[in-house]
Amino acid sequence: MKVTLEMIDELRSRVNVTYEEAKEALENNEGDIVQAIIELEKQSKNYHGHRRHKSDNVNKNANRVLNKFLSTDFVLRKKDKVYLNLPFWLVSLIALGTMPFSLVAIVIFFLLGYQMRIVTGKKTKFDINKNVDKMTKKFKETTDKIFEESEEMPKEESVSEPEELDDEEDEITIE
Repeated sequence: MKVTLEMIDELRSRVNVTYEEAKEALENNEGDIVQAIIELEKQSKNYHGHRRHKSDNVNKNANRVLNKFLSTDFVLRKKDKVYLNLPFWLVSLIALGTMPFSLVAIVIFFLLGYQMRIVTGKKTKFDINKNVDKMTKKFKETTDKIFEESEEMPKEESVSEPEELDDEEDEITIE
């Protein structure tokens, strides 16, 4: 059966499809509008089902990442004693809100020999901990070396006598 423009228009008025899709559906169903509508609805359900499936996968992955982030902890310890164990999201918010103070606190913790850890719910450590350990060790070695050198320096050299002022220099008086 030959597909006419009126048949395509009729099908398009009932189903939201392009002229090409309407013509193809009518040709596949020998001009039967009802069968063409049924075929187009089946195709539409399969398409929307596929989109819903992709959406479900995105939601599952987002939930997995969010749960991983929420189950991650920040641990501050020295030797075997834990001084601070807080959720990482909370520490992140505090650090962002108090950025200059947070940086100073990190430096102080390094100087005092504390270890900072990022731990997941499974108690596995990220690679960041290895780098933090290396940095802490280098920092501690450097500060120890500076303190040792300052102690070895003779007291006579470390304290200098104030130089006497020449009488020829101008004096500035602020009233």
